[in-house]
Amino acid sequence: MLQAKIDTHTHTIASIHAYSTLLENIYAAKEKKLTGLAVTDHAPGLGPGETFNKSYFGNMRKAIPEFVHGIRILKGVEANVIDHEGNLDLPTSTFEKLDIVIASCHEKVVKPASSIEHDRIWENIAKNPWVDIIGHCGNGNYPFTHDKIIKLFKEYDKIVEINSSSFPYRKNARQNCREIALLCKKYGVKVSVSSDAHFVTDIGNFTESLTMLEEIDFPQELIVNRELETLLASLPKCQ
Repeated sequence: MLQAKIDTHTHTIASIHAYSTLLENIYAAKEKKLTGLAVTDHAPGLGPGETFNKSYFGNMRKAIPEFVHGIRILKGVEANVIDHEGNLDLPTSTFEKLDIVIASCHEKVVKPASSIEHDRIWENIAKNPWVDIIGHCGNGNYPFTHDKIIKLFKEYDKIVEINSSSFPYRKNARQNCREIALLCKKYGVKVSVSSDAHFVTDIGNFTESLTMLEEIDFPQELIVNRELETLLASLPKCQ
């Protein structure tokens, strides 16, 4: 049976449209016997303002202990793609201070376009050395050339997220995530499974992702958050 022991994509009340505190999320992670928790609130494009967010993310490493109640806390961000060139909404100087950077497309920030433009987004994100995880790219509103881009993620050693919350809510996510996961299996691309929790009860909820991966006989060794050690080994800023 496939497993994941660290939730790599979670939100707190700092994301404005999420509803739990970091400490509440930590307690939930401990209750569910996780060994790690990444706090990855939204960057300015979906947040309350640029100044607040730069300060918030820039201060995380100093303010939050490495371990809280036995849970390893990874300080991170879900950065927003802001244009079809794959630019992100925080500067490099902020990414340098974080353990983990997810890059995601959100409809309120970057307008869905053609597959050609979406390919260009992911091509440039793949080449961005500060991005660790490709966020919920199974979103059907952003179709791209799966085979070409997944091979590029392999070339640049990116982790592809299989986002459990996408399955019921994002267009064609279940089918797209399956196709993407099959290509990750084919090309040996690392994946992370995540809850994308916006409320405490969803912390560690990987059911949709793991069920789908089991259906396609996905190899456990390609799931980077199966153990804390394997995840940290896949994050350059944690070396």
